[in-house]
Amino acid sequence: MLIEPELIEEASITVHQWLSPTPLVRSAHLSQKLDANVWLKLETLQPTHSFKVRGAFNAIAKLSDAQRNRGVVTASGGNHGLAVAYAARASGIAATVLLPEKTPEVRIRAIRAQQATLLLRGVSWDDANIEAGEMARVEGKTYIHPFDDEHVMAGQGTIVPELVRQIPRIDVLVASIGGGGLLSGLISAAAALTPTTRLVGVETEGADSMYQSQRAGRIVELPAITSIAETLGARKTEQRQFAIISSYASALVTVSDADAIAALVNLLSEEKLLTEPATSCSIAALLSGKVPVVAGENIVVVLCGANVGIRHVADWIAKGAETHQPSCSPNLA
Repeated sequence: MLIEPELIEEASITVHQWLSPTPLVRSAHLSQKLDANVWLKLETLQPTHSFKVRGAFNAIAKLSDAQRNRGVVTASGGNHGLAVAYAARASGIAATVLLPEKTPEVRIRAIRAQQATLLLRGVSWDDANIEAGEMARVEGKTYIHPFDDEHVMAGQGTIVPELVRQIPRIDVLVASIGGGGLLSGLISAAAALTPTTRLVGVETEGADSMYQSQRAGRIVELPAITSIAETLGARKTEQRQFAIISSYASALVTVSDADAIAALVNLLSEEKLLTEPATSCSIAALLSGKVPVVAGENIVVVLCGANVGIRHVADWIAKGAETHQPSCSPNLA
């Protein structure tokens, strides 16, 4: 069920041929609020401003010469597509990326800058994903799934080997969930390298397919994604991610869009770090008390993405995010 330690070790070698380890910084502000040591793993500083590039490089490294010649195709809410486009260009192969029609322009521009073929298809990632699979079948391209791919999950899991070299003890590791590839990779790596660490997954309400699935004891497909956190946009997870997270995660929690936006503004104000709501939701979960924390523990939060337009952030602030008082009551000054 878990990704084998050997695959994560191999992925670490591959990933670090292309990417430098991302910084781990202590947040004095959050540490004081929680009476714990809160550390932020800055995957926002990856060249694509998201952790997704780890899995993309690892998956592309596994292609045969014949597969490289035919190119790759994927579907994405934005971050995975950008990661595949970036890794493909660096590796000298062609990439086609299918995005939902309402993908924010900031993500579209970033993918086009990597010289990938970009197609807008459907209302949701799930719609674009169906067409990507059909394109792979008809044109012989290799399809790279954003989360249900062993090599992608192993690539995301390479965050943990970096962390154990950066901090002596990880009591709690918190990450957001889209389809579950990131948390599945983290769980698999932590089981081998830091088995006492508690893994916590966070979703926003309206993009909480994993949370709903865990409650039901089976995979639940959401009728639509209604959350502002578009990059958590899979209407359902897949079997392996569901099995790993259901069996090994210490907790799954959800937060409202309003709390995720308030936490985003809080991070920007206090730490000068810009994130997506799909990232700041993890901070919101901590501040709201939904993630149990013991005084003095080392809490690591994966800040997984920062591909959000400044105009969106300004709009959220103008609409009252700076005065919103969620259960966490963050200082937005």
